Amino acid sequence: MLPQDKPYLTGRTFLFSIHKGEDLLLAVQHFCQHHQIRCGTISAIGAVEKATFGVYDQKAKKYNKINLEKDLEILSLNGNVSIFDDKPMVHVHIMFSDNEGKAWGGHLMAGTRVFSCEVSIQELSGEPKVRKTEKATQLPLWANPICIK
Repeated sequence: MLPQDKPYLTGRTFLFSIHKGEDLLLAVQHFCQHHQIRCGTISAIGAVEKATFGVYDQKAKKYNKINLEKDLEILSLNGNVSIFDDKPMVHVHIMFSDNEGKAWGGHLMAGTRVFSCEVSIQELSGEPKVRKTEKATQLPLWANPICIK
């Protein structure tokens, strides 16, 4: 273990559903704020009526937003909760599939409307990871990354 590493212990485990018509990202963010979850891992499965996600353009340093106005399955949603600007920040990536099995994915953004969704959050206790905007990428990344050279 490197000196800046601190072990995390599992805390509370949350299993919940999101109501039809709700915004997926905003619902998870609200849940984390309401339950004061400051550090944890997130996963989910379900379906959406509309999807909004992005893919980061590394040269332009901005997200290219993609909107799909169709029914889709959530094949996978994975991410975490950490602190940014003294508030819990939900950072998740998502993979969708249509009725022909064609898949899309990227960084989940506000605007994804839920058809049905089951979410699992595993809270981690200990010092929460804190995000700061990194100059090189212009992304809110965890402060003090471990660099092995």
